[in-house]
Amino acid sequence: MKKVFLYVVVFVVFSCGEKEQKPADILDETEMISLLIDIREAEGMVASITINKDSSAILFKALEQRIFEKAQVDTAIYQKSYNYYLLRPEKFMEITSVVIDSLKVRQQYLTTGRRSTN
Repeated sequence: MKKVFLYVVVFVVFSCGEKEQKPADILDETEMISLLIDIREAEGMVASITINKDSSAILFKALEQRIFEKAQVDTAIYQKSYNYYLLRPEKFMEITSVVIDSLKVRQQYLTTGRRSTN
């Protein structure tokens, strides 16, 4: 019982602390969502092509590099941002949810020509 109480106290102390400031070199959520959508689309595109695994990895890296160049984002900044959000599960799940929903809407539009009415 003492351990449970101690865990609860520690949890409350840490959860009531000051809000953490996001470092300046971390992509904001909107930028991260946009990049992840583009990256997931590139993954899907490469997966739909019947080429060997080595060639598909090379193709994906080239597409990924093009995505970063278009967004004017350095791969190191992307990786640092990805890790930052990954260590904050609530934010990461929010971002992931938006990415999945956006991809579903795009897929529906491509297959039916109409947007979702939800």
